[in-house]
Amino acid sequence: MARRVGRGDGTLKTAPWLRWIWLGPAAFLLVFLAVPLAALASRVWDPESVARLLDGPTWRIAALACVQAGLSTVLALAIGLPIAAVVSRYRFRGRALAQALVTVPFVLPTVVVALAFRSLFGPSAPQGLAVVIVAHAYINLAVVVRIVGARWSQHDDRYETVACTLGATRLRAFVTVTIPMLRASIASSAGVVFIFSFTSLGIVLVLGDSTTRTLESQVLRQTSVLLDFPGAIATAVIQLLLVCTVLAIGAIVTRRAPTERPLPPTLRPLPRNALGRVSVLAVAGIACALVLAPVLALVLASFTSNGALTFDWWRSLGSIDAGTTRIGSPLSALATSLAFAAIAGTIASLIGAMAAISLITHRVGRITALAAIVPLGVSAATLGLGTLLAFGRPPFDLRATGLLVPLAHSLVAVPLVVAVVAPALRAADPRTQIVAASLGAHPTRAFATAYGPILRVVMLAAGGLAAAVSLGEFGAASFLARAGDPTVPIQIVRLLGRPGPQSYGVAASLAVVLVILTLALVLVIDRAGRGWRQSSGRTSEAGLA
Repeated sequence: MARRVGRGDGTLKTAPWLRWIWLGPAAFLLVFLAVPLAALASRVWDPESVARLLDGPTWRIAALACVQAGLSTVLALAIGLPIAAVVSRYRFRGRALAQALVTVPFVLPTVVVALAFRSLFGPSAPQGLAVVIVAHAYINLAVVVRIVGARWSQHDDRYETVACTLGATRLRAFVTVTIPMLRASIASSAGVVFIFSFTSLGIVLVLGDSTTRTLESQVLRQTSVLLDFPGAIATAVIQLLLVCTVLAIGAIVTRRAPTERPLPPTLRPLPRNALGRVSVLAVAGIACALVLAPVLALVLASFTSNGALTFDWWRSLGSIDAGTTRIGSPLSALATSLAFAAIAGTIASLIGAMAAISLITHRVGRITALAAIVPLGVSAATLGLGTLLAFGRPPFDLRATGLLVPLAHSLVAVPLVVAVVAPALRAADPRTQIVAASLGAHPTRAFATAYGPILRVVMLAAGGLAAAVSLGEFGAASFLARAGDPTVPIQIVRLLGRPGPQSYGVAASLAVVLVILTLALVLVIDRAGRGWRQSSGRTSEAGLA
């Protein structure tokens, strides 16, 4: 059967297993996404759960969470837009470092970020709305800088030049020309930041108080403290509906935004006037300082006790009494997290790669790849609760296997894997496959020749990204992890819930270890990305030779 593959200019005989590869991710999403959500939805139609959908206290929590998320979004935009303007438009020494540092908070576990802010402001600093908003803006800074910066780097400045020649001031030209052109990217980033802040759990638990509860934290409280499962199900459904509403509003705003023909991304030299040069460098320097301050405070907290230098907290990592209630040492929690991350990274990279491959081998693959993005719109607490309802009781009780947490983590990471692998496959030159097939190669061999080198590299990068997500994930794990087998984020929250300097110091040390592991995975991803670009170039040259 002749089928067109990729962006090529010929028809190829596609291997049968490639045409049906979409069945793998489709089955995975059906079992571990659709079934848990169906299990959750089936209990909503219970009369008690339906009544709880109209529960006043739950909607008051939703309103408070909306206010908190809105303020967090405004602060993230206020800080992120100037940084995006600098790192995406100007060429200066240290630009790449500033851009990389801005990305660091987003890849760090939320519990680690929360503990870093407690270390920065001091353990006795008051908790509440203000510090939660600042922490949310900090962790989502990369969302604004990356999304808006990518669009800003392609903006044609001649529009502003024309406006100024017609008598507009620079400020008026920026407000009437630049901002409307960036409206789509600003709306997109604002929507993402709002959803992340609205569904926040780790930061709210560590830094928040009764005025900063989110629906995510309410679901956790209802299931683990109040044992109110009908109320938790109703709360999870309300949160899902609100998230979908925000996504729909963001899509409408983005669609109505004005467009322009984008230019190739280019960097311009620093402004000629001294004030402009100082302003650009000052923004870059402030951005680096804002990112590094909490992390350095966290590292310092792991080595100090009552203002004196100590290594006791690090030596206590292997102790079963390190601030815990004899449920295992912090190092055992680290071993559990690493094992879960390895399993989740492997599963997510395989499922996500199959979904991405199906995009270029079968029409149904587009639907499968689109379905693979759905977990981004489902909160971790909702996913964890649904998984617990579906696979935490007979006849499909998987709790004893220890696979519930890595399966939930892999589901959360699959959309990111698809986002990494799919563009790499689309960027590959399909003529290499055509040449291999014309020389008599089997369809599978021809596909492997064209896409194999790229897949090996990007799957490594995607697996590392999935492992990093698993290491820091807290929401789903808080529902699914067994009491005697916690992950590192859960162990950190438990340590912070106990009084005394030892618990705080050991939590800080454990958080520093998690920071090191996460950044190591980011470096692996970065090296893999460079390897992909080199492999792509070599494969294209070989195919055209």
